Amino acid sequence: MGGRINFIDSNSQRAKAALVASRHLNEAADKARALEGRGVHGCNQTAQAKHLFKGTNKEAMRLPCPHCRHPSVIRTSEQMTTLMRQYVFCCVNPECGHTFVGTLEISRTLSPSATPDPSVRLPLSSHVRRDMLRAQLDHAGTSEHVTRSTAPVTGDLFMQGAPPAD
Repeated sequence: MGGRINFIDSNSQRAKAALVASRHLNEAADKARALEGRGVHGCNQTAQAKHLFKGTNKEAMRLPCPHCRHPSVIRTSEQMTTLMRQYVFCCVNPECGHTFVGTLEISRTLSPSATPDPSVRLPLSSHVRRDMLRAQLDHAGTSEHVTRSTAPVTGDLFMQGAPPAD
């Protein structure tokens, strides 16, 4: 038995050990994704892309700690409204340990949904040509489609009366 057994005797050592273990797991997951050919950051980036924050690549949203600028991880989140979610972040720097709250709000539509929810009131981006979109919809034919991942919406888009003015 040539190995040594190290006992963890403080909270800072436990935190450091947890961060090291987390980093190793994330690196192993990155390697597995790379072998599968799947990206780790988003739809336009691959596993070979440079990681902005090494060790936090399992999350979709990343923010640096506002104090020490080290990466932070999402500890928990809560849906506040249909358009807003609140996140609790924790700095991965054990010497800092800052825990903070941030919110993500969906602010505008860039491309209209094919299955809009009439209860969602979200402004349409100013770059969208409403007149062209309206003309295209007015003259478009209909083709049968069976949804696979979206429940069909059976209500009128403008349940509250007339369509909103431009």
